[in-house]
Amino acid sequence: MKRNLSDYIVALAVVSCSLVLLAALTIALSGYRLKKPERTLQINYEDVTGIKIHSEVRYAGAPAGRVIAMRHLSAAERDASENKKDAVRVTISIDEGIPPVPSDVMATLSSDTMLAPKFVALSAGTTGGKTLANNAVIEGHVAYGLEQIMAAAGPLFDNANRLLDNLNVTVTDLKGNLGQFMPKISPLVDTLNTDLDELHKVVADFGGVEKNANTVLGTADKFVGATDKQLQEQMKQLHVILLNLKVVTTHAKAITEALGEKPNRLIFSGKANNLTPEDEIIKSSKPLPAKKP
Repeated sequence: MKRNLSDYIVALAVVSCSLVLLAALTIALSGYRLKKPERTLQINYEDVTGIKIHSEVRYAGAPAGRVIAMRHLSAAERDASENKKDAVRVTISIDEGIPPVPSDVMATLSSDTMLAPKFVALSAGTTGGKTLANNAVIEGHVAYGLEQIMAAAGPLFDNANRLLDNLNVTVTDLKGNLGQFMPKISPLVDTLNTDLDELHKVVADFGGVEKNANTVLGTADKFVGATDKQLQEQMKQLHVILLNLKVVTTHAKAITEALGEKPNRLIFSGKANNLTPEDEIIKSSKPLPAKKP
């Protein structure tokens, strides 16, 4: 069968298009970039569950880049880090249109909903101050879900209960010492005019009890001071945990609504929901809807 020139041209075009498509897919899956990122930032995390290469980066809630590399920290790097729990370093690229990142920026892991992909969230930081150098290394903060919040809140309440129990024991010991002294007052009044020797003995006993009471009170003051400092630090941690729980429970309304209306939306969700921003949820003193109207 005789073939003309057009058949060969068509075949060659099909092969060429296939090779171009294969090369494009290989570049996309391997993470290779034709142009090296000009702005990068390295973030150390304790845990990066849900984050992968090409995960989205958002600055003040708006798209700002991608995750371009991830690696485990070496033992020497973990020892040199201020946070010994850091285990993974994530490298992100920042788009050229993003303004200089302030040095007080906070890097967390977040997601639009409980089932949505996670992304690296950079806070806006404070303008007018120092900015981060290119490829600087900063400390990332752990994201809290329901399980992490419950696990963190449990020990706080248990520790608070133990501190209160120890304080009760201290107060009980003080009451016991005073209880030993008080019964001696009544016999003293009855025999005050006739038995000065007994008076001197009781006064001496009172001096010993007073010294013991002062020692117990001093110990109680030190204990209360240390306990107050510990409780202040733990209440700060609990405040952050409760703020995260407030956001998680508000956004959980969206998945509950989706389950009630059409469960298949959890898999074939289509257009993403416009969820109420975290800052509005945290500032509000009343319950807010999960999705903005």
